[in-house]
Amino acid sequence: MTSIHHWISKFKQRPDQIAIRFKGPKSKTWKNITWGEYLKKIVFIAELLAKTKQKHKISGRQNNIALLSDTRWEWGAVDIATIGNNDVLIPLYPNQTDSDFLYILENCQPAILVLENKKNLAQYKRIKSKLTFEPAILIVEEMKIKHESIKQRQIDVFLNRMKKLKPTDTVSVIYTSGTTGNPKGVVLTSGALVSEIVEVFDLFDLFEKDGVQKTSLAFLPFAHVMGRIEHWGSCYAGYTLAFAESIEALKKNLEEIKPDFLVAVPRIFEKIYAGIINKIETQPLKKKMFDYALDISKQVAFNRSTDQTMSLSLILQYELLSRIVFKPIKEVFGGNLKFAICGGAPLSEDLGTLFSLMGIEILVGYGLTETFAAVTINTVKHHKAGTVGKPIGEVDIKFDTDGEILIKTKKALKAYYKNPKATAEAFTKDGYFRTGDIGEFTSDGYLKITDRKKDLIKTSGGKYVAPQKIENMLKQNTNISQVLVVGDNQKYISAIINLENLNPDAQMLNGIKKFIQQVNSNLPSFETIKKFEIITEPWTTENGYLTPSMKVKRKLLEKKYSDLISRLYQ
Repeated sequence: MTSIHHWISKFKQRPDQIAIRFKGPKSKTWKNITWGEYLKKIVFIAELLAKTKQKHKISGRQNNIALLSDTRWEWGAVDIATIGNNDVLIPLYPNQTDSDFLYILENCQPAILVLENKKNLAQYKRIKSKLTFEPAILIVEEMKIKHESIKQRQIDVFLNRMKKLKPTDTVSVIYTSGTTGNPKGVVLTSGALVSEIVEVFDLFDLFEKDGVQKTSLAFLPFAHVMGRIEHWGSCYAGYTLAFAESIEALKKNLEEIKPDFLVAVPRIFEKIYAGIINKIETQPLKKKMFDYALDISKQVAFNRSTDQTMSLSLILQYELLSRIVFKPIKEVFGGNLKFAICGGAPLSEDLGTLFSLMGIEILVGYGLTETFAAVTINTVKHHKAGTVGKPIGEVDIKFDTDGEILIKTKKALKAYYKNPKATAEAFTKDGYFRTGDIGEFTSDGYLKITDRKKDLIKTSGGKYVAPQKIENMLKQNTNISQVLVVGDNQKYISAIINLENLNPDAQMLNGIKKFIQQVNSNLPSFETIKKFEIITEPWTTENGYLTPSMKVKRKLLEKKYSDLISRLYQ
């Protein structure tokens, strides 16, 4: 069985290949870090952490080390250094509220708090007086990491220490950004991490071969389990990980880096698609050509899926239209993108099919923080639109009587940190983890998610409605940013619709009304939206209506808009 120690030791076998690409804060050019240099930088940070512990008289192993930083290459280095020291990494979101920051720190009481910069230090100082303990502080931007000073002997000491890591040892406590109540610390082990990385990345052709490496562009927050898995995947498979400067610079960075694949969330593709469509809509000739290209592509896809022979005319039309219509769209992603591993939220079936026709497979998976990310995934060879793929490796899935997905896997959490009650409630008597999601298998074994169990709406007529399904259908409209579907204990379903365009005109509002009618035509009568209200106040993490992982805080929004909701039922 492979191990974290084995992955990091293999850095020495590819010392001159590129591990990391990044731009410095004032740099206009990309800088490279080789695997040999990266290993030395990790050892430098590991020694800095060890010296800090020693200075503050912190002894033993499995000490909590908290890290609050945006996604940058040092984040991954601190992660490996902490785990290599046999300690436990606690990732924190830079955009979390002071109250969550205070709660998490007080709950886990880290020996060391690693902060990205002085801005984060100022946030810590705001809550410092309310803490019952005082962690040692390190600032990433002041670390002055000098890998040149690290000798082979120091690398050997670090790797030997990492070798002592047992599968049952805790490597991380990740706090889930709950939509209600305080965050819960998810305790994850070395064995869970190894199981996840090996069984996911063995499904994809991402391994370095004969010195040739694949490249990904990282832009998800590493505090989110998906972003973190992308980094650990690079350590295991040997692909180059480039770091986007920011979400705002993503389009430019995609063109510069030309990634072979991405780890992403559906919203990125929804945004890019919306931009493409909005541009095409104003140019009738291009719109006509785009629609025709889609029609031809659908014919080709159908013929391929049913093993039918295609006419020469159809093949030639497809190849010509692919070059004229789809190639410029692929260039938005750099031109080399073959697929994206996607998760964190449902992806509309139509959007997945559309990108597939363009030659980019969006491979949706399903998992939770509690399962160290994916437990099911679509792959390049085996994928089905509208599903989250098939179970990975040793994952065992069954369903409770109400349709809740129950999972048994090595990837599952050991416990909720200092919360035995929540831990007991999270598992069935026979050891299956309760996901809180409702789902079903298709006839050919693909998992389909229908909703969150706790989000189900029960109408006064006794019908259960899955709000997320309807919300995702509505968000396919390029003008709709967010949706809140309501109707618990009411006669019918209503919706609060949030527009990205803060100054909607009559034409746009009429278009949205027609779109809702179209959505309703595809729903059973008890799920149709009878009334809706348009708002233009964005829901963000900053104003507290989205969690750090971009989930809607449903109960909070229902409380905020209680008067508006009441009017919808008058």
